[in-house]
Amino acid sequence: MQKLGIIFLFFFLGSCQNKDKSPFLFFGDGFSESPIFQFQYGNAEEEGNLVENTSSISFESGVLCLHSLPISLYVRELGAKFRICWKTSIDVANQWKEGFLHLTEDSNEYPTWNWKGKGAEAVLTEYGKWKKDSDKEGFLLEWNSQIWSSGLTTYQTFAIHHPLFLQRTKDECEVIFSTQTITGSPNKRPILSLVFPCPDLNEISELIQTQNDKWFSECVPGEPNVSELFRHSESSYQRFLEWENPKETVICPRSDSLDWVKDGIRKSFRSELFSKRTKLILPHGMVLFSDDPGLFSIPIPKEFLTDLGTQTSVLWGNTDYHDSEFIFRQGTEFFSNQTNSISCRNQYNFWNSKDLFCGNPGLPNQLEKKIKEDRPPSCQAKQIQITEFYPGNHFESQFPIPAFFEFQNTGETCDGSSLQWVFENTIYPLSAEELILPKGAIFLITRKLWSGWNLLEKEKPFSIPKVVYQIPNFHWENRNDKERVSYTNNPTFYHLLRLNTQNRYSIVVDSFGEHPHTRTLASSALLAYGFQMSPGSFNVGLVDHLFTELLEYNPNQSPFLDFGFTGFEEGVVSFQRENGNTYLFWKPSEVRFQTLATSPSPCNGDGFYQLPDGFFSENFYSLRYLSKEKGQSVVLSWDPKSIKERTLGGTHSLHPEPSPIFFSRSILASDHCISDFRSPGKEKHRSLEISRWDGEFTYLTNFPLGTQTEVRLGNNSNTIPLSLQTSGTNIYLVNSGGPFPFSIEEQLYSYFSDPSLIQPRSFLERKGPVQIEAIFPNPKDSQNEWIYLCNRSENPEDMSSYLVEDEASTDELTSYQSRFPNLYPFVNGGKTFELNSTILYPGHCAWVVDPDGKDWVFPIFQKDSDLLLTIKTTQTIGNGISSGESIQLRKKIGQISKLISSFGHKESFSPFRIPVTTGEFLWLKTGSDGMSPEDFEIYREEF
Repeated sequence: MQKLGIIFLFFFLGSCQNKDKSPFLFFGDGFSESPIFQFQYGNAEEEGNLVENTSSISFESGVLCLHSLPISLYVRELGAKFRICWKTSIDVANQWKEGFLHLTEDSNEYPTWNWKGKGAEAVLTEYGKWKKDSDKEGFLLEWNSQIWSSGLTTYQTFAIHHPLFLQRTKDECEVIFSTQTITGSPNKRPILSLVFPCPDLNEISELIQTQNDKWFSECVPGEPNVSELFRHSESSYQRFLEWENPKETVICPRSDSLDWVKDGIRKSFRSELFSKRTKLILPHGMVLFSDDPGLFSIPIPKEFLTDLGTQTSVLWGNTDYHDSEFIFRQGTEFFSNQTNSISCRNQYNFWNSKDLFCGNPGLPNQLEKKIKEDRPPSCQAKQIQITEFYPGNHFESQFPIPAFFEFQNTGETCDGSSLQWVFENTIYPLSAEELILPKGAIFLITRKLWSGWNLLEKEKPFSIPKVVYQIPNFHWENRNDKERVSYTNNPTFYHLLRLNTQNRYSIVVDSFGEHPHTRTLASSALLAYGFQMSPGSFNVGLVDHLFTELLEYNPNQSPFLDFGFTGFEEGVVSFQRENGNTYLFWKPSEVRFQTLATSPSPCNGDGFYQLPDGFFSENFYSLRYLSKEKGQSVVLSWDPKSIKERTLGGTHSLHPEPSPIFFSRSILASDHCISDFRSPGKEKHRSLEISRWDGEFTYLTNFPLGTQTEVRLGNNSNTIPLSLQTSGTNIYLVNSGGPFPFSIEEQLYSYFSDPSLIQPRSFLERKGPVQIEAIFPNPKDSQNEWIYLCNRSENPEDMSSYLVEDEASTDELTSYQSRFPNLYPFVNGGKTFELNSTILYPGHCAWVVDPDGKDWVFPIFQKDSDLLLTIKTTQTIGNGISSGESIQLRKKIGQISKLISSFGHKESFSPFRIPVTTGEFLWLKTGSDGMSPEDFEIYREEF
């Protein structure tokens, strides 16, 4: 290596230091009035994270020193550093302090500043002007970005720039102190140029070589870890990626390349400067990559940093860093993503810019500046409580109100920049600078700033769906120790905030729980447009929980609920589903009927609250709410399958009625849906519904019968009129003056006709002695149909006098052996039948089978005492029983036949059909009269 014959003084520092002023108290007599260059390498005088002295100038005992780093960093730097010292006066010291102060100014024009001393001179100028003159002048030796032009490399702990050192001639050297401000054009940034007598650089080079050899002999193979990253073209910091050696030892990276992997694509970065500056990394040393030359980092093309914050992977040797989603710009503030973050107010950043920026590229994240004693302490996550949430009214709407979360500081006054809000796995630091939150203060995290509202707020680019029903989950986290306090919503609570297509209400959180925002405490400015919320205001107050009634329910196309109210009350209404989910909405004073639906529909009109998708599922079968009529909580339940049948093919919505009627039907034609009867948000017009009541010939209605009601008794053979008399509220019984002119065995129906009935109504008033209790209309083998009959009277019945009738033909019954004397049918399970008898005793049953069938499969309730019957011809069951076809059982009395039993009840006003698939049979439920499809169970053939 080239020997440089210039005097060098190496000054080893002692331990006597003054942290508030200068680390150098005793200089001895080694200083003169001419500046002396002192170089250090491999020596750090202090440890710790508190940066108290950020000045690069010290003046003590008549000695002025200019340091290559702010003094608190200088004493912690293990790598290359220097200072230039000389004896001088306090006036000269103040002049230099003024000169360094000019380096912090952001101006297009800088004042004239210069200094001349013994054998030295200095001037304040712009970098562009100096660079132009410097290039003309040339140099013998340069130390720039830790690389000496002679080939030597020095290493440093902190990845921030040191002053540029130049040897101009054999006797003259120059040091360039640069600004710490990175705003504006680099050529326009101010610098201080100090020209002074050169030291002997030979000993410096020997010291560097010796220390490097020592470190290389001690270093442990390994790579650093990512400690900080940033990417935003609108920030002065542009893009950077910082790595840190987390160990107490020197490490030697095994790789001199960085690899990026994203979406299966891999790209690598190498450079000569990268290789030279990272041969070794000092304990807790920093390595900074950036495409901005202003940071004095290792230059790297922009293309390698454009994916930072987008879930990319960065590899340095064996270190694999998996990047997370991060939003670097949040409102008007910029944040770097740090692995060991601390309070933004407290963190020491070497660089200055116009940006509101939280980060410290090139320095350990844990470095803290000294905070004035009169400043409040850092906030803790546990003292922040949510008070209100509004999901926003999206910006394509007429009222583009931003989404916000409102919080309150429940503790003492504190600085909020120590906190970060974690939402949807994304970190949102609260503030890039000190944010004073007084005790009890209300503040917002908002999607967009509320311009002109004078709120304590922070803009954050979080996303909220158009329709939400709960306050989304989130965390508050201390930036320093990562202690979290979580808000977790109740997934069974649903706040109905969306009226028509706009979110009109916020959710308030207070000591009573959560509820939609009341009108009384809402912002008057927003209330004028129909929105109930109070951003930035204290909103705790009493909430009225209202009684209501469910007035209408439509389970079919465009389903909805309608709740009704009696007066001008206002408050919160809640109801609960069978699955435990609770729903809340605000009832305005002017509303009498409130509609709830899952989506907009012309059928349901305007003014509906939006329910979650899937609310009207097949599992929806009950509601609990505070009933105004009952004065207490009531439960309304129904069978989801049968309730759809009550809508008559989905054409009529339903109105709840007391048991046993349960539901009436709407008779008001819809204004917008042809052939549909519904009345969302309107007065209700109910159908007349009649149900059997306790006692013979006793009936219950949902409202009083009128003069147009007609009632008859009988069947297709004959009917007679009946007169009714009242026996209580909406209770009626038949007023009969004598016996009815019908056979005692004959099955009879009542027939009700009234204009308010959607369909005439019949009830089974009397059954015959033998009843149809099961039917197999559609077996796999088509000839194996059967009908199951039972004698439910007290007398034996001769079934040879009975007829079976379908919708086309009638056949007489006979015993199986009478028709087939030589056949003995196979019966599963080894059971038998009575084959040669037609006498059906009380409590006994019979099977009427297709004469063309064989090897019938019978249910498990078949008994050995059961009769096996068939028909004399093949006109009815012999031709097959069509699925859904009605079947009548008749008895010959003299020259005529009387109706005894019926499946499908075609002779009544209430006939029905039950279609089944192949292999299914129908069985009458115990205790049912068989007048509706719900009275039958459906079973498969695999008995």
